[in-house]
Amino acid sequence: MHHRLDNKVFQETSRNAAQFLMLCALRKALRGTDQFKYDTSGIIVCLVDKEWIWHAKSAAMLLMTGGRDRSYYDDFRRPVYVIGESIRRSAGKGVEDFTVFRPDHQVIYLASSLQGVKHSLQLAADVIVDVKTPNARHILAAREVLGLEDIDRPLAEAIAQQPAEIVVGLTARRSLKGLDLATLTSPITAPDRSPKLSDLPGYGPARAWVGAIKQDVAEWRDDKLPWSDVDRGVLLVGPPGTGKTLFATALANELGFDLVSTSVGAWQGSNKGYLGDMLAAMSASFADATSRRGAVLLVDELDAIGDRTTMRGDHAFYEGNVIGRFLELTTHALEQPGTIIVGATNYGHLIDNAILRSGRLEKHVHLDLPEDKERAEILAYHLNRSLSAAELREVTDKLRLATPADLEKLARAAKRAARIRRAVVSIRDVEAALPAKIPLPEAVVHRICVHEIGHALMTMASALGDVISIRVESHMIEGEPVQDGGRVHYKMRDSALPVEKDLLARIRIMLGGTAAEEVVFGSRSIGAGGFEGSDLDQATRLAYRLVASYGLGKGLRYQVGADRIDGSFLPSPELRAEVDGILAREYRATKDILTKEKTRLMRLAAELVVDRQMTIDKG
Repeated sequence: MHHRLDNKVFQETSRNAAQFLMLCALRKALRGTDQFKYDTSGIIVCLVDKEWIWHAKSAAMLLMTGGRDRSYYDDFRRPVYVIGESIRRSAGKGVEDFTVFRPDHQVIYLASSLQGVKHSLQLAADVIVDVKTPNARHILAAREVLGLEDIDRPLAEAIAQQPAEIVVGLTARRSLKGLDLATLTSPITAPDRSPKLSDLPGYGPARAWVGAIKQDVAEWRDDKLPWSDVDRGVLLVGPPGTGKTLFATALANELGFDLVSTSVGAWQGSNKGYLGDMLAAMSASFADATSRRGAVLLVDELDAIGDRTTMRGDHAFYEGNVIGRFLELTTHALEQPGTIIVGATNYGHLIDNAILRSGRLEKHVHLDLPEDKERAEILAYHLNRSLSAAELREVTDKLRLATPADLEKLARAAKRAARIRRAVVSIRDVEAALPAKIPLPEAVVHRICVHEIGHALMTMASALGDVISIRVESHMIEGEPVQDGGRVHYKMRDSALPVEKDLLARIRIMLGGTAAEEVVFGSRSIGAGGFEGSDLDQATRLAYRLVASYGLGKGLRYQVGADRIDGSFLPSPELRAEVDGILAREYRATKDILTKEKTRLMRLAAELVVDRQMTIDKG
């Protein structure tokens, strides 16, 4: 047990009013024990007021470790446990499910009442102490080390009689001038936790999960549900701007939890970025979250944590240690009542599978671009409902590639325009804030139509899809490097176990656009490639899955998981040659089909040029 803290640890502790107050209270309670006086090993049970128990956990850890990294301790050498509040119960017995063991070190068990402590632990304990709440002397000392204005003893004594949150808040307040004793008993308005997920539009794929976890947390708070039955780890996957960070913030607000926000990049940039610095920063973020009585820990850029299946060269040792430590911290944190971990990434397939397994970040929510109705609702929300979603549809229906972040930016610009006019936001302000659009030449529109009809005809030929809808754009947005000139939607027929023929047909559908251009114009444009998610990107990845994962190539080979076929996958020259052969063969087959259908292809493309949209119902 550490009687004195080094200067650095003391300075850090003194900035945390709650931790410092409980450190004082714990030292006062333990001062007469052999464990404190002579540093002997043993079991100490501390009875702490329920409001202070989580602050006591943080202080007890500091008292026992002196501020050293918690990674030094394994499950059987952890120096501090919280019982009674940890809703990890044996089935139907309502008591803590842990083993009492005789330690060769010091261990503190924190409980809010003796009735919540197993009889076996009471008998095994070397000492049971009652930890009083921080007193006036502790409050005066805390204000002194915080460098705050002095207060008199009667005011400190009055503060000490208040609930924990008021004690901590007033202890850390810079000035208490003019504060009378009556003020202390006045109700304090709870801070507005906004926005909440239930107030936000969008997030369709996550709605059911959020509703379930909100109900579970409510039952956990009422001691009706053990924390182990609550979903506690979730991974958000989606392109930039789809609202992953806002999701975590709104989830915390929905549950009444604190948000602890960090990123793998922040850990890597800590201090000099050495392995020890990285691990220490990571541990600090988890410690911050688990020390609270309810927290959502957001870890952004989670793909940067690495994947042990792709580690090579000099960085393997570094990355292996980082992933291993992250797994340990995640497992421990999710066991702590009130801790939820939200990982966010643009590239879910680059994350180590052990992180994503059941018991860790087991719930995977894919956030895609919002649908037509959602776009209007999101924009209306950011415009403070000054315009209804129905009124905004004429604008948002044309913004099919807009992310929630784009819509928020549009709302800011529209509100700024309204402020300049000194008026409420109108649809005119929204339209004026839209990015400039440039009309596409008719020759370009014609090529786009041919391209999209090529996809549609190959879908019809494949017998894989029904109700094909096509639309093309007449304008391009100025300054945007990647744009959606047209799109084909079709409902896939159910196929629980696709066969090789079905997968090759999908490749032909993806190649249908560029093949149609060559059939009609004798040349191809760059419209089939150039970015992730393009026609060629999807066709190439599916071909690699065929030969490297599904065993549907020349040999019965499994080389890599289907979800690992991405930019980091390094195929052998032999594998590349086989994929090139598949793509070339299917492209020839696609051209042959479209050549036979050239008259129909040109007729449908001409109709699409005129109407800009088309629906084909095969039923």
